[in-house]
Amino acid sequence: MRSIRRWLLVALLGTLLAAVAVAAAFTYASARAEIDGLLDEELRQVALSLRDHAFLDVEKLNRSAAAPEQGLLVQIDDARRPEPYRSRAVPPLPPAAGDGWADVQHEGQVWRVYTLAGAVQTIRVAQPLAQRREQALAATLRIVWPLLALLPLAGALIWWIVGRALRPLHALEDTLAQRAPTALAPLSAEGLPVELRPLVAALNGLLARLEGAFAQQRALTADAAHALRTPLAALTLQAQLAQRASEADRTAALQRLEHGVKRATHLVQQLLALARLDPEAARQPFAPVDLAALAREAADEVAPLAQAKRIALTVAAAPAVVQGLADALHMALVNLLDNAIRYTPEGGAIELRVQTDAIGAEIAVLDNGPGVSEDEWPQLFDRFYRGRDAAAGGSGLGLAIVAQVAAVHGGVAQAGRGLGDCGLGVRVTLPRQTPVN
Repeated sequence: MRSIRRWLLVALLGTLLAAVAVAAAFTYASARAEIDGLLDEELRQVALSLRDHAFLDVEKLNRSAAAPEQGLLVQIDDARRPEPYRSRAVPPLPPAAGDGWADVQHEGQVWRVYTLAGAVQTIRVAQPLAQRREQALAATLRIVWPLLALLPLAGALIWWIVGRALRPLHALEDTLAQRAPTALAPLSAEGLPVELRPLVAALNGLLARLEGAFAQQRALTADAAHALRTPLAALTLQAQLAQRASEADRTAALQRLEHGVKRATHLVQQLLALARLDPEAARQPFAPVDLAALAREAADEVAPLAQAKRIALTVAAAPAVVQGLADALHMALVNLLDNAIRYTPEGGAIELRVQTDAIGAEIAVLDNGPGVSEDEWPQLFDRFYRGRDAAAGGSGLGLAIVAQVAAVHGGVAQAGRGLGDCGLGVRVTLPRQTPVN
């Protein structure tokens, strides 16, 4: 499991180590340049001091063969002598190309040589470059070593600081862990760091949505229990009557039982459809929907019901495309038509219209049935409301489903007059570009 605290410790210690390495490289380069400059000047000064002793008697000069710690090599080439004088027992340096400094390969290593030529004697002072590198490295280590020694202390300090910085997050974790599953009140952001406030705001938004979803589910469950109680009781009674009915009455009793089962089945289907239309449950991405084609499909689906009641069902659908959920819109159209067929008497008429304007599209289902009084129009979209004068059987959920579908698509459903300024007309308006779900 990935730990933020451990990751920060490793990242910060790695950064510090990289910074120390870069500082060490710069320190080494700077120390090397300084030492090279100082020792080059030392070579020159030694050569000049020897030159001031004109015509050195090399016979009297002592060779320091027994002192390997001596860093410098002095070589005096004398035209009067076959062998040059050397301060250390090493082979002679190769001939010089001219006065000044030069790097010379000698005895398997590079020497820094300063040459000062005279009329008779040529003085050459040399030093291995490896000695200079060792001095530069030693100076660098003296500076960097304390920093490396402090890294464990820095790691412990970083661990403690990060732990203190993460305390509000742990406190938030404890608060959430101690909450009951039903506690959906918003979290307090008081005293929290700025970095945690967006997280708390997102959690509060989620809790608010959960509260709304749970409230909706509780309401739906209560409504379903209330709505199913009567049909189920009626089914039980009808089954008992069918058992006790005589052979002549049993067929009629079974028909009533079958009708009750169908009504209960229709109610359950409507309840399930309403549950699927919960705004938090409809998470499918929107896509272009051809409302005209959808209207014709829905009309074809309910045509047998209309024909059974000799109802004239017509479709007037102009081309209209909106962004939405095709299945949900199809279900709304079927519910609108089913509701109109259910409450329109035999021989009546129903018209399904689809039209567009600059804002969006409108779906309208108009009938010439008995209609509903104007004061009841707003209540028609409430769950289980069937109207004061409703005579046909129904669940009271069809128009509630239509209103929910319209809401999911950012639209609205309204009731009004139907065909010939009578009956009932239900209009659903949908924007062309629906909100992102």
